[in-house]
Amino acid sequence: MRVWNERAPAVSTPIPWQSLRSFGSERLDALCHAVGFGAEDTRTVRRTFELMCGAWGQRPLGDKPAWRSDITDDHTPFELSLAMEAGQPEVRFLLEAQGQPTTLRSSWEAALALNERLRHELGVSLERFEQVKALFEPVDARARFGLWHAVCVVPGGAPALKVYLNPFARGPEGAEALVRQALERLGCAEAWHVLTRAMRRESGDRPVYFSLDLSSHRAARIKVYLAHPEALAEELEDVMALAPEYVPGEARDFCQRLRGATGRFTGARPTLTCLSFTSDAPGRPSSVTLHFPIRCYADHDADALRRIRPLLDPESRGLLERAVGALARRPLEDGVGLIQWVSFRRQGGGRRATFYLATEAYSGAQP
Repeated sequence: MRVWNERAPAVSTPIPWQSLRSFGSERLDALCHAVGFGAEDTRTVRRTFELMCGAWGQRPLGDKPAWRSDITDDHTPFELSLAMEAGQPEVRFLLEAQGQPTTLRSSWEAALALNERLRHELGVSLERFEQVKALFEPVDARARFGLWHAVCVVPGGAPALKVYLNPFARGPEGAEALVRQALERLGCAEAWHVLTRAMRRESGDRPVYFSLDLSSHRAARIKVYLAHPEALAEELEDVMALAPEYVPGEARDFCQRLRGATGRFTGARPTLTCLSFTSDAPGRPSSVTLHFPIRCYADHDADALRRIRPLLDPESRGLLERAVGALARRPLEDGVGLIQWVSFRRQGGGRRATFYLATEAYSGAQP
């Protein structure tokens, strides 16, 4: 196994007048190449991204973002991620449709128009989305976003799409009631009782994202993301134990290796859990995922990689290192946040890890 060179190779700096679409496509091409995607799979990823860029894809990158998108720390309107299971890569991206001029309302309308484009071009199902659309229409300025779209591509597969809706659409004080109503409309009322067991309300736990697979398949997921401010690893263990394939102690080990200490997690971003449900079995999550904000605890990105390595098998470790090397435009010690989040879950007898990677189109945080 070659020794990873912590100092990233020299790569080109984004040009301010380069379009966002061109910049994003280049970053995705680099990620696909790094993890061994073939030419056809890489074209699938690129075509899907370019289909979804909409009007903002033609904007010049500029020196600062036109809208403070909440997807990334520097407000780039898209984020890349790499999921791995048994050394098999999945390339993903998350983006925010934006209207012109960009406002919370115009972006909601642009996202609805993107839904229709995806239905027409890719044949996605909007049936379940339409059941809850009215609930999540953003009317409170504190919502910060209305509707995001995510794409996952595995080698040889068609793009799988999902949407993210905002429980704060009508204000943070109404988030729980909104999620409960949405679950009821989707025939998963029992899932709410599970979520109440996962939240420590006295500590400020709350739902922060509501996600739907854009599919009519019976196994299509409903996912609810919970924020756990200042949680203990043992408290996260209790949430992870709601999953059918829970391995005692695994969440504690995951967090402590990434954080390097014990006690409450007091970073600027809270840890998240994601409980996934299907209409076939709404009374128990099919899986629970733990999301750790590693950029809040690592000194720099080289340190983040050092913490992550022991959690991965050699093949997965190599995939991640190649991906980070392909995306980095600076020495890894010179900033933190290229690797933003690390997540894992167990499902189907395997362990799946995902790494959320910023493009740093505008800036990276100092180490």
